[in-house]
Amino acid sequence: MLVFLLLSATVIGSVVFFSSRAREDIAQKTIDNAIVSAVRQFEAMVDSITQSLELTGDWIDSGKLSLNRTSAINDLLFPLLKRERILYGISVADTLGKSYYLTAHGNGWRERMIEDIGGQRQSVLSYWDASHQKVSEETQPTTYDPRNRPWFSPALSIQGVFWTQPYIFFNRKVVGITASIAREADAGNDRVVVALDILLDDLFNEIQRMGPTKHSRVFVFRNDAQIYIPGNGNHDPDFSSFSEVNDPLIRKVAESWEGRHLPSEEVFFIKHEGRTWWYGFQAINSPNRSIWVGVMVPESDIIGGVSQRRTGIWAIGAVIVSLAGALAFLMVRRYGRSFEPPKDRYDYRNPEESIRRLIAKGEGRTIEFKSTMRMNLHTQKPGKEIEVAWLKAVAAFMNTDGGTLLLGVSDDGMIKGLDADGFASDDKCRLHFKNLINQHIGAELYKYLRFDLVRVDGSLIGVVSCSRSVEPVYLKTAKSEEFYIRSGPSSDALPVSKIMAYIKNKS
Repeated sequence: MLVFLLLSATVIGSVVFFSSRAREDIAQKTIDNAIVSAVRQFEAMVDSITQSLELTGDWIDSGKLSLNRTSAINDLLFPLLKRERILYGISVADTLGKSYYLTAHGNGWRERMIEDIGGQRQSVLSYWDASHQKVSEETQPTTYDPRNRPWFSPALSIQGVFWTQPYIFFNRKVVGITASIAREADAGNDRVVVALDILLDDLFNEIQRMGPTKHSRVFVFRNDAQIYIPGNGNHDPDFSSFSEVNDPLIRKVAESWEGRHLPSEEVFFIKHEGRTWWYGFQAINSPNRSIWVGVMVPESDIIGGVSQRRTGIWAIGAVIVSLAGALAFLMVRRYGRSFEPPKDRYDYRNPEESIRRLIAKGEGRTIEFKSTMRMNLHTQKPGKEIEVAWLKAVAAFMNTDGGTLLLGVSDDGMIKGLDADGFASDDKCRLHFKNLINQHIGAELYKYLRFDLVRVDGSLIGVVSCSRSVEPVYLKTAKSEEFYIRSGPSSDALPVSKIMAYIKNKS
C-alpha cells in the first residue's frame, strides 16, 4: 500500500505540475511549428529560385542564352517560367541597355524585347500561345531601361545571387521582390544580368496557407514597422505603417513587436475582445532579417474547452491515474518487471550516450548504419550509389514506423566518422544532406526528418531521425522512382502492384 500510495502521489503530482504548464507549452509548440513550417517553405522557395538563377547563369556562360537569339531564349525560359510556380517574370538585360522580359499571359506567354533602334528605345511586344506559337506582335517606343531597376547594378557588384527589398514592378505597378545574378556575355564585350520576379501577394498567399488552425492568422512585416497588406479591389498591395492597419488585432500584435522588439524564439499572448491570442515572430530572410513572419492562434483553437471543464477533467484524470498506478503496482508485484522506455530512438538531449546505445543495440527494423555519406571507401571517390543506399533507408523508415540512421558507423558497429567524405565544414555537410533530401525525396517531406551532427570519440557522426510520414514517400533517382519499406534490418522496394494496398492499410 505504501508503494501504491507513493506511486499515485508522484504521478498525480506530476500531472498537476505539467498540466499547469500545458497552456503555455502547447501554445509554444503550435506557434513554433507554424513559424518553422513557414520559414522552411520560404527557404525551399529561395533555394529553388537560386538554383534556377544559377542554371540560367550557366546557359549564359555556355552561350546557349544570348540576347541576340530570341528564339533560343524562349526555348529555354518558357519551361523555366512554367516550372517555378511562384515565379512571376524573368528578365535578361545587358550593360548596353538591351533587355528581354517574359511573363505568363493566360495559358501562354508575354515577351517584351527592348533595344535602341535608330537612336530611340523601342519595345517589341509579342504574345505566344501554349504551343509556343507567336499570336501577335507590336512595336512601340518606351522609356524603360533595365539599368535603372533596383536588381541590375547590385547584381553586377557582387558574386552570387542578389535579393532586392520589396519594390514596385515596372509593368503592372505591383509590389514584389527580385533575385538577380550577373554573368559575362558570350561575346565578352559586356555583362548580362538575369532576374527572377516574385509577386509579394503570391509569397504572402503561400505563407498564409501555413496557418496551423482554422482561425489562425499569418502576416508579413518589415523591421522598419511596415506591415504588408495584400491587394484587393480598393487598393494595390503594399507595405503600410502599423497605424494604418484596419484590423485592430493585427495592429495590437504588430505594435507589441515594434515596442519591445521581441526575440523571435519566444511566444507571447495578448487579450483582445475577451479572447486570448498567442503569437510569435521569426525572420524569413536571414541574415539581414528585414522581412518577418508573424503567426497568431486563438487559445481556444489550441486547448479547446479544457478550461471550462477543468474540474471534471481533473477528477477523471485522478481516477485514471490511480487505476493505472494500481495496475502497475500489481504487475510489478506479480512479475517483478520494470517498465522501461524503448531504446531504439535517438535522444538529442543525451546525444553521445544515445548513439552508443543505438550502436550497441545493432541494426534492425528501426536502426541502420552507413560508413559514409557520399564517399565510396573501395574506390576512394564520391559515389552516387553510396548516397542512394542510405536514402533508401530514410525513405523506408518514413514509409514504415520511423527509425534512426547513423552515418559514419560501419555495419559491424565501428565508429568511422564522416572525415572520409571531405566536407569543408559541418554547415557544408548539413547543406549537402538537405540538397539530397530535396532532390531525391522532396523538400515538402523534410518536416519528418531531423539531422544532427555529433562528435563521438573525436569522430563526426551524422544522425538522421526519421518520423513516420502520413504521406507516401518515393525515392526519386535519375532512372526510377521507387517505394521502400523496412523489413527487418533491410529496406525493400515494393512492386507497383502492392504499393497502393500497403498505403491503404497503413492509413
